[in-house]
Formats: sequence, C-alpha cells, structure tokens
Amino acid sequence: MTDESVIRQGRPADAEAAGEIAVLAWQAVYEWRRQLLGDEMYRAEWPQGAEVKRGEVVRTFTEQPERCLVTELDGRIVGFATWWTDRERDFAEIGNNAVHPDAQGRGIGTMQCERLLAIFREQGLRFARVSTGLDPGHAPARRQYEKAGFVLQVPSVRYYQAL
Repeated sequence: MTDESVIRQGRPADAEAAGEIAVLAWQAVYEWRRQLLGDEMYRAEWPQGAEVKRGEVVRTFTEQPERCLVTELDGRIVGFATWWTDRERDFAEIGNNAVHPDAQGRGIGTMQCERLLAIFREQGLRFARVSTGLDPGHAPARRQYEKAGFVLQVPSVRYYQAL
C-alpha cells in the first residue's frame, strides 16, 4: 500500500462502492460454482449470482456501519470488511470482505484483517474466526487469512445432487 492509503470506519455512503467491489471480487467464485453445478442447479441455488453479495454488503453498510471498514487508496475505496461479535462466547467473526480486483496483491486484504483483529483485541474478545471456500476463487482469501495469523482450520464440504 502507499502513503495515500487509509483504513477507516465504514459509513452508509460507502455502501454502493463496497457492494460493487463485492460483485467484482466474488465473480470468479460464482463462475466456478456455475461450472461445477451446471446452469440449472446453479440458477436454482444462486439465482442472483454474485449480486447476492452486493445485497449482503450494502445492507450491512446501510444498517450497521459500525461493523464495517473500508480501505481507500489515493482517495478511492478499494476494499472493505464487515464483522460481528458474540460477546457471550468471546468470539468475533470476520464477515464479508474483499479487495477490488485492480488493487489485489498489494496486502490490502491482510491489512484489513489485521485491523479487525486489533479491534477485536481492543474490545477484549478472546477468539476470532473467519470462513471461506476451498475453491480456486477463494485462494487469495485463504492466503490473506493465513498471513493475518489464522492457522487452525475446520474443513467442510457441501454436497449437491440433482433429483
């Protein structure tokens, strides 16, 4: 990142920019799912494709901006991250997060994760988790989480069948 980059608290006004980044960043994930499942099953499972992520992200930024961060590079939003906490169990979870494809590979995602982990520690939470896919489209996310110190894994598989 450059000296002109900043990670700051998200605002409702950031919702559309973050939503657009979500669509662009998750496009490869949803395309891989479509190829794996075929068009018919894919459309049944994700009729909106990557647009479903736009809705999730815009809703979080609009309704709960206090659970959002954005990263600006030279004054342009290039990344975002959302989170939630479960104080009863002392857990924080990184939610939807992404970096614009044009800005990937610069350590922005890892820096966002590190900032979130610092926030969680400041809030006195004891544990953090993040979930991601094992598909090729999620490989950059897996690398960023590992760089940020996430090493314990509980792998999971979701099975599908046409009836």
